[in-house]
Amino acid sequence: MSSVQEAMHDHHQAMVNTLDQHVADLTSAPEAANPAALVEFLQHELLPHAKGEEAYLYPAVDPLIKAHGSATATMSIDHTYIERYIAQITTAVQAIRTQTGTAQAAATEELKRLALQLQAIFHLHLEKEEAVYLPLFNAHVPAEEQQRVLDAMHAYDAQPPVQQTIDVRQIPPPQRHPLIFNTFAALKVGESFRLINDHDPKPLFYQFKYEYEGLFTWDYIERGPEVWQVNIGKTAAGQPV
Repeated sequence: MSSVQEAMHDHHQAMVNTLDQHVADLTSAPEAANPAALVEFLQHELLPHAKGEEAYLYPAVDPLIKAHGSATATMSIDHTYIERYIAQITTAVQAIRTQTGTAQAAATEELKRLALQLQAIFHLHLEKEEAVYLPLFNAHVPAEEQQRVLDAMHAYDAQPPVQQTIDVRQIPPPQRHPLIFNTFAALKVGESFRLINDHDPKPLFYQFKYEYEGLFTWDYIERGPEVWQVNIGKTAAGQPV
């Protein structure tokens, strides 16, 4: 990371920290909140930063994206965050169903926070699509191809149909990974199985990523604290590395 990039990153983080603190005060400790200071920060730091990027940074980056990057990369980052929020909201809802008392109340507050943040991201994401991508799509893509894209989008299912469920909680640890990988190998393209475990199978994910990069999907259904469920699907035929 260059010194300039590091300075930009540090400035971004400082602004995020300031905004997060104002939001925390407004939502959790109203007596400590300082709305006037929030407005001062927004008008005299955050807004000038945004306008400065528009005036100087983006004109410098735009030709670089055309030459070396992807015009839709930032939209894909939005999708990554949307997926992350959906997983976190699913976990919060599960906690509300299974917890009681203060734990349930904390999960309810967490659900409110996550839903509001996802709402803001999703509104912004759709606004960008409506303002930038869809007018270009409408003006330059033939009507027949537009319809094909629309039909394919509506038919897309992010989670392949689950063919079977493997609960490894009662299976001796040395036998778990061989069973899981043999099950995956037996899948047809487009099929999946559900894995149930008593801990986050993140090491298994990295093993899949190493051996089957680009050939599998990994979708959390439940993220603890006692049970983890993951749908593991096969997206393409191939041999492990």
